[in-house]
Amino acid sequence: MDMHTGIEDFTGESGSNGQLDMHGCFNSRKSYVYGTDFTQNGNLKRHMSIHDAVKSHEYDVCGKDFMASGCLKTHMAIHDGVKSHKCDVCGKDFTQSGNLKTHMAIHAGLKSHKCDVCGKDFTAMGSLKNHMIIHDGVKSHECDICGKQFGLKGNLNAHMATHAGVKSHECDICGKQFGLKGNLNAHMDIHAGVKSHKCDICGKEFGLKSSLKVHMAIHAGVKSHKCDICGKEFGLKSSLKVHMAIHAGVKSHKCDICGKDFTAIGSLKNHIAIHDGVKSHKCDICGKEFVQKRNLTTHRACRAGVKSHECDICGKEFVQKRNLKAHVAIHAGVKSHKCDICGKEFGRKSNLKVHMAIHAGVKVTNVIFVGRYSC
Repeated sequence: MDMHTGIEDFTGESGSNGQLDMHGCFNSRKSYVYGTDFTQNGNLKRHMSIHDAVKSHEYDVCGKDFMASGCLKTHMAIHDGVKSHKCDVCGKDFTQSGNLKTHMAIHAGLKSHKCDVCGKDFTAMGSLKNHMIIHDGVKSHECDICGKQFGLKGNLNAHMATHAGVKSHECDICGKQFGLKGNLNAHMDIHAGVKSHKCDICGKEFGLKSSLKVHMAIHAGVKSHKCDICGKEFGLKSSLKVHMAIHAGVKSHKCDICGKDFTAIGSLKNHIAIHDGVKSHKCDICGKEFVQKRNLTTHRACRAGVKSHECDICGKEFVQKRNLKAHVAIHAGVKSHKCDICGKEFGRKSNLKVHMAIHAGVKVTNVIFVGRYSC
């Protein structure tokens, strides 16, 4: 058998046994024993142009080159926005019939392309190729703005959209918009109540993998977010933002019942629980119930005699940090609580309340001052 530039002819006895003349490519890495076979020599020649990297068909709009005129026509349909191939199952439209076939395989649950490294299965060969880039660790696409690198050009394009502030993926339920489709998908899991990411240490579950990573940093005691004003450190960036709002005096969360303002939404939720009167946190020892979990924690510390907050000036210890702060204010001579009737000032809010009761003619006995937590 003669070989010419990677082309070999397999001539059958045409007419005698019904066999066709086969033209085989030996350069191809496809799955046939003797390379990739074609029934027509013309098809083989077009195939060989792929190996020779000949792209003689150029599109005037975007300048992209193609090896075959048919590929150019298919590409032009993308620019035209023509989607003539429709899925009978879900109604999604596609520009190319090949994409529709791949999509139909998703409905059928077919994953015939397997990664040799990790064993993960994929519906489309293109998805497997993109996955292999992750294993290779090659990140050849770099953002011109921030320098971040990506393995896939599609991921770079999605990243660039975040710089431009483009959020083209919107949640049908709440209307929240996202720059990346993957983020929208993760967001939809939250609406569905799906929590597929579990902490191996405490068992807490999360809807987002990123949330689990942040949570794990808390277990590790990592506090990488520092306040530039007071130096306080936080494990979560969101916690730092809430803290900065305190410095700025911003209280954007208001209680609809009493009108009290809060810096953080979490603080408002805890406050609302007080109005509701729901006491869902119960002491295992004495059965006392509390509205807020932190009050139960303080109660347990009180029972155990734990006073972990100590005054640097006089050494006095407190169960609660806020009691220590009020105590330190006394040392500093700070009196930020003033009586509207007589103008007398107090260092503690509780002392002002006791004072106001005197104006009201209420006999005050057995006063418990701040700094003494009632267990």
